[in-house]
Amino acid sequence: MTTFKHFLIIAIAAAGLAFAAGCQHVQLDSSGKNIGAFNYGELSGLLNTTAPVVTKAAHDAVKQLGLVEVAVTDRKFGSTIVCHDENDLEVTLTIQEANSLQTSLHIRWGKGGDLERSRQLYGLVDQIVSGGK
Repeated sequence: MTTFKHFLIIAIAAAGLAFAAGCQHVQLDSSGKNIGAFNYGELSGLLNTTAPVVTKAAHDAVKQLGLVEVAVTDRKFGSTIVCHDENDLEVTLTIQEANSLQTSLHIRWGKGGDLERSRQLYGLVDQIVSGGK
């Protein structure tokens, strides 16, 4: 029974470390009111508008950052935009309407993720959605 307890404690500790290492909260705006998550290389956050508005803003932001769109999938309540950056890294934006007032935006920059570049893209999309304020 003692061996089982040791195994259980080690398994719980390992699961806790794996969970903690894979997720971190990210401040998405200067006010600190918009908090997103960076999970296993993917940045996600919510925008207070509909999916078509976010999709249009995402297309504009991608162009402003000099990314090259290679695939676009539009659906009724969301879309997926796949781009490449100057280093030929794949950048994927997944837009999904969460409810009638909010839309989630998920950004994966490369295979392992790039938090700073993903934040820059998210911030630009948010700025365009807000009307450039």
